Amino acid sequence: MPAVSLVLGFLSAAPLFLAVGVNPVLAYQQVLGVFLNVDGLTESFTRGIPLLLASVGLCLPFKMNFWNIGAEGQLFMGAFAATAMVFLLPDSSAFVLLGSMIIAGFIFGGLFGMIPGYLKARLETNEVLTTLMLNFVAILWVDYLVYGPWRDPEGFGFPLTPMFPPNARLPWIPGTRIHAGLIVGLVCAGLVYVFLARTKWGYELKVTGESRLAAKYAGINYLKLTLLVMFISGGLAGLAGMGLVSGIVLRLRHGISPGYGFSAIIIAWLARLNPLAAVPVSILFGGLLVAGDALQIGLGLAFATSQVFQALILLFVVGAEVLTRYKVALTWE
Repeated sequence: MPAVSLVLGFLSAAPLFLAVGVNPVLAYQQVLGVFLNVDGLTESFTRGIPLLLASVGLCLPFKMNFWNIGAEGQLFMGAFAATAMVFLLPDSSAFVLLGSMIIAGFIFGGLFGMIPGYLKARLETNEVLTTLMLNFVAILWVDYLVYGPWRDPEGFGFPLTPMFPPNARLPWIPGTRIHAGLIVGLVCAGLVYVFLARTKWGYELKVTGESRLAAKYAGINYLKLTLLVMFISGGLAGLAGMGLVSGIVLRLRHGISPGYGFSAIIIAWLARLNPLAAVPVSILFGGLLVAGDALQIGLGLAFATSQVFQALILLFVVGAEVLTRYKVALTWE
């Protein structure tokens, strides 16, 4: 069904391309070229790294029915903390500075995630509202910094910090923009899988997701478990933010993320909350983002048109989940 839904999603975009005066065959060639071309494929991996880290983190709270919609804000906080380390330790060795950036990004993203976790566990506050609204807190906090005290004096007034020095940049695979964050993401996916499948906390998390009342009678500490899960989830999103500023953009700027934290929600569900399955799904989604850029550059399509194309594919893929769970039967009276 996933393969069939993907094909149907592509075919459904044909009327869209015709409506804007583009030959659908040429559009499909542009999209498929991304996955058949070495440069396009490597760029898909690059765009998939922050998606992978954020989506793997989201698998944890979603497993316990805690709806964390705040990965975007947690990503921004990780990017902020990593950038702060660059200002605090500019002359440190690459090992010390990058290590500090990774730790700070994880901790700040995790602490930011614990806020709605505490509010939910203690005050029964709706986590969808708190995580969603905290996104804007983090995004506007970063905007304050790049428009104000951290703005590059030689940046011609643009809202961005100075370029990071070489010792603050994650190493790239030669000839590509794929940075070391890919290795971090793969390791994190494996660790989260083990956490869910082989640890006591992972078992408690699943029990809580099935029935919070049953978890209470089993003696599971909901507050402690929620804070732990949200710290890890937010921390992984924070690592995604650190990877963005240190591995791709090489500075902090306005709109550092084009919505990776929100896209990660879709990826986590398409992976069926399996951290290992999130790896190929993240790369596929990264390829769709690259394909959208290819359509704009190669065929002159508007940005909105490429977004509609991506949304159509996602709608069909998500819709196919119904057919994987239920069998459609035609009956006649």
